Parts: sequence; structure tokens; C-alpha cells
Amino acid sequence: MSSASVKPPDTSKAAWELNEVGLSIIPLGSPYERPPQWFLNDRCGGDEKKAAADWPKTPRIGWKQYQDQAPTDTNIEHWVTLWPCCNWAIITGHKVVVVDADSAAAVEFIESGPVTRTPLRALTSKGKHYYYRVNPDNPVRNCAQKNKIDIRGAGGYVVAPGSTHADGTRYQWETDESYALDDLFDLPSLTTDDIAAINSFDEGTEANTNQYVGNLGFSVSQYPVPHVGSSLAEGEGRNNAAASIVGQYIRQGVSLQQIKSLLDQWNATNTPPLSCNELNTTIASVARTHLNNHPESTIAIEPVMAQAPPFQFSHVTDLLNSAGAINWLIKGFLEMDSLCVLFGEPACGKSFIAIDLACCIATGNSWHGKSVKKMGAVFYIAGEGFNGLSRRIMAWQQEHGYSFAKVPLYISQYSAALTDMVNAHAVSQSIEETIHQTGGEAPSLIVIDTLARNFGPADENGTKEMNLFINHIDHYFRQKYGCCVLVVHHTGVGNKDRARGNSALKGAADAEYAVVKNDEGIKISTKKMKDAEALPPIEFQLKPVTLPFCDEDGDPQASCVLQYLDPSNAQSIRVVKGMESHIGSTQRHIIQTLDKLLKEARSNLVGQERDPKLARIEVKHLRSQCLDDKIVGKNNWSRTFDSIVERKFLEIQSPFVMLTDKGSEVISDA
Repeated sequence: MSSASVKPPDTSKAAWELNEVGLSIIPLGSPYERPPQWFLNDRCGGDEKKAAADWPKTPRIGWKQYQDQAPTDTNIEHWVTLWPCCNWAIITGHKVVVVDADSAAAVEFIESGPVTRTPLRALTSKGKHYYYRVNPDNPVRNCAQKNKIDIRGAGGYVVAPGSTHADGTRYQWETDESYALDDLFDLPSLTTDDIAAINSFDEGTEANTNQYVGNLGFSVSQYPVPHVGSSLAEGEGRNNAAASIVGQYIRQGVSLQQIKSLLDQWNATNTPPLSCNELNTTIASVARTHLNNHPESTIAIEPVMAQAPPFQFSHVTDLLNSAGAINWLIKGFLEMDSLCVLFGEPACGKSFIAIDLACCIATGNSWHGKSVKKMGAVFYIAGEGFNGLSRRIMAWQQEHGYSFAKVPLYISQYSAALTDMVNAHAVSQSIEETIHQTGGEAPSLIVIDTLARNFGPADENGTKEMNLFINHIDHYFRQKYGCCVLVVHHTGVGNKDRARGNSALKGAADAEYAVVKNDEGIKISTKKMKDAEALPPIEFQLKPVTLPFCDEDGDPQASCVLQYLDPSNAQSIRVVKGMESHIGSTQRHIIQTLDKLLKEARSNLVGQERDPKLARIEVKHLRSQCLDDKIVGKNNWSRTFDSIVERKFLEIQSPFVMLTDKGSEVISDA
């Protein structure tokens, strides 16, 4: 790239943004500058073309110390001052692991479904970077492959969005619509199956030259079971995936007969499927290896549970004699032994409702006047917003005066790819273990929040994939425990009045509810009620609750709880809206700073004989002023500012920020 013909972009803003979301970053070279002489001579042997290509991806500093700890504000301030137009790298193995698909074929392979889908991606010169959350229980080392899909983990880095490739291509973020960059904890982690699938990829250049030993296509003695994500040879995709599945089931205590049945189901989805002999050999070889490695363990051949009864018919009178009233979980709203769907747009209050239902069922507290008929354990499979989830449950506990110390409410530590049999079975096993450890209380409710984060890499629009999801929910959760399974889901892109994805989910649901948020509050409307009369719309307000702790600046922290709203009672609306205006001093000072900047801008326009209504303040200007006035620190700016916008004290009209009527009331009250 010619450095004389193009003005270098200032990348310092991008660097601060990456730092604020918790990533560890370091400065790289730039395609807009001539590589230094030491780099040209020592690293590239005098080859100027190679130096020009490699310098924009080369660290300017020693960076090993930033693998475990992100650089300080002082470090970054120093770097952006020295190199305001440099490229930047994100250190992998710290917060994130990145899959680097460096060709169109590699991107097509990743996005075709064999690897868990992630909402955070970046466009590169030749392909894409796929970002995943670090899983401390399954550390991933940096691993470069010959097949154009690299796994960048501990000991590696990737070029960050905002940087420029040597050919002039800009690295850019590509994110799902509902994903916010500042919550890296919401990202999925790479599974051992993901790593095996990545390692199985090839572009047809070397796969046919490798020779493998035995019926499995590889030597069992060279393949440790269970698979822990170690690098595998190319061309071992289906066989390695089968071996990994078998190893996981054996560790979970599943019998060989059950494993064979489950593996047959999985194999039927392959194109083409493996032969029966290959599957049998895989099970036998992995079982033998496992017993050699764990001589104290045993593997059951037959399942401990009784065999399912043979298929039979009964006379209609038997059915009539067993008829009875609806087995309600919450009278008129949720049934036991049912699949229910709660859908709405992002940030409409779906999770607040799901948490409220979960807490009421686990404690036996009535749900806004509707009695809980089957108080019992609740298992909440969370896929996003873990930090927010803890604050919301704490707010519920505080508002309703409960101690959760002995309440049977259990929250997952990670999301689960429930279209995958192994993952669905693992979740079911974890529920079983919890039931055993806590005295045998089976769940009344299992919440899946959200479908997108717990669906796995499959396509939500595919009938086959959605049916897999439904079948696994039925088999491992609903039928097994006779409980209610509540799926929290998003709306469709084009039609906000229906749930996103394949219609098989609505067809299978016993009840479906739409959640809509507007200025008046949150409304739940019945879209489907299979065996009972549909409820009229239910309306709520989000009532703020101050939590018993402050942030590092001393500002009180808050969350919200659902409060039933009677539309005929205007006074209840005013009370709740008044409570929503309670904010901390830092947030108030930011709003006051914006008001001051707007007044100054209007005064300047009047002095120029221009319309003061044209006054606008950019977000970056407000940020700079607040940092200069030491109202908030760099590390806390994004979180604090986003909270003010989310609560509608401010409004973004990019690149400007506007003061809302609600924000003006805060200043007026002050």
C-alpha cells in the first residue's frame, strides 16, 4: 500500500474501545508506514515486499506479559501517543479464543454448522475471525494449521477490527443484531467437538495423502480418550467426532447399549453416514482405551433402568377414565408436562418475566395473583447476561423478602447446544446429579434462556434442526420429569408478531406468549393456548430496586423487578415512573454535563445569529468532557453511559447524544 497516497486513519479510539470491553491489546505496525530497517534486514532478509506484507501484523513491543493481564491505561496512553495510526492486536487466551478462517472455503465450512455459532465475528482480508469465550476448564493453546483454519488461543494474537491489512482491506466487526460487544461473557466457548471438527477441515490438498491405521481411520493408542481438544491429523472428521461422543458418554456412565442407540441417531445425520462396522469398532476401541486408562472403573453393557414397554394400544374407555383437570403449574398460565414459548424483541423484558416466574415457582410465591400449584425446583439454563441475571435475582429476593439459601433454584454456568445429543444428555445428567445431591426434588420448571444461545451451531430456520431441538427437550426434560419447559426466544426479523425461526417450535408448543415493551410498560399477550382459554393481556412495569452494594465510584447499584400494572389505575403508573428516575450521582453528573455542553453550544449559535435548536453534542465530546472532569474513569465509561441510555435518560442519534424529557426531569429535580 502506498503510504503517500492514502491518509492514515487514527486508530486510537478503536484501541480505547477494545480496552474498555476488557480485551488485552498491543500495538502493531502499520501499512501506511515504511517498515523499520531492523525488521527489513533481520526478519525479512532484505525482502521489501515481504516486509511490507508482514509489518502491519507484527508487534511493536514485547508482549508476552499481556497474555495474563491487560495493559494499563498508562500503557495505552503511551502507545496511542507514539503510534496514533498503528494497527492493533487482540491477545488470545485472555478472555477470548479466536478461530481464524483464512479462506472462502474455510468460512463456508465454519458457517455450514459443524462448529458452534458465535455472535461475534470480524471480517478479515481473506476470511473471518470467530470469537469465543475462554473456558478455564478447557484451555486452548495457540495452534496454526496447514488447512487455513487456525485456532488462536493462549500464546497467540489476532489483528483487531479497526486495523488495516497490507492490501488495504479494513478489519471490521460483524455481530449478531442482539449482541453487545461489551459483554464478552455472553460468548459461547469452543467445545472439544468444535476443535475436532476444525482439525478435520481440509481444502482437498493433503487429505488423500495421509494413511491411517485400523478401522477407525487412526490409531487408538495415539488418540487419548476422553478427547480434550488436542490437535488431530487432517481427514479424521466423522470418526473422531464419533470417538469423542463415545468418550463423553462413557464418562457420564451411559451403558454401551445406550451409547450405540445414541450414536446411531447421530450417525443418521451424517452425509454419508459411517458404516455399522465402523461405529461398533469405535465403541469397542474407545471403551477398551478408557478401561486401560482407568482400570478401577467399569462400563455397563445394559442400561440400569428398565426397558421401555412394547408399543401397545388401549381402548378409548381407558383414556376417558384417566381424564382429569388441567395440571397447572401456574393457574391459567403454565401447565406441567408442557412446552411453552415466551418471545419478544431484544431488551423487551423477556428475561425479567422468566426470572420472575422461576423465583415464584421455586419459592411458592403467587405470580401476581395467580397461584403456584406445583411449587418445586427450577433449573435455569442461561445463555446470556450472567452478570445481569445475578442482579435481577438479587433484586427479586430483596423486593419479596426471601432468602434464597434453601430455595431450589439452580442456574447453569454456561449455555448448552441442545440440538446436540451429547450436550442435551450432559445437561440432563447434571440435573440428575443436582436432584440426587439435594434430596431428590425433581424440577417443576426448566427455563431455556434464550433459544439462540442454547441452540448450538445449527440453523434455527431448518425444520430438521428445530425438530432435533424439540425432540431433545421432550426426551431429556419434559417427558423425563413431567415438568414445564419454558423457552425464551426472539421475534422474527421481518415479522415482530411471531417467534423467529422454523414454525415447528410453535407447532410443538402447548402455549406461546408474546412480550412487547413500550412507553407504558411490558405487555404479555397469548398467541397460543392449546388446552385452555387464552388469558387477556397482562401488563407490568419494571420497578427499580436499589441493591445493597455500590460500584467503585460509590454509586448505588440497581436492578428491576416486575410490578403488575392495572391500566385503570393511573396512580400506579405515576408511582413506578417516579421510582425509575432514581439514579446515582455519577449518572446524574453525566446528564448535567451534557446539559451544560448543550447550553454552551446554543449560546455559541446565538452569537453566530444561528438557530440554537441546531445544537448537537457528539458522544465522543461528552465522553471526553466527563473524563477531563473526572466524573467517571475510562474503564467505567461504557457501562455507566450505556445504563443511562438504556433507562432512557439520554437518546443516541449517532454520532450525537440527546437529552430526553426524562433526563431533563432529573436535572430539574436536582
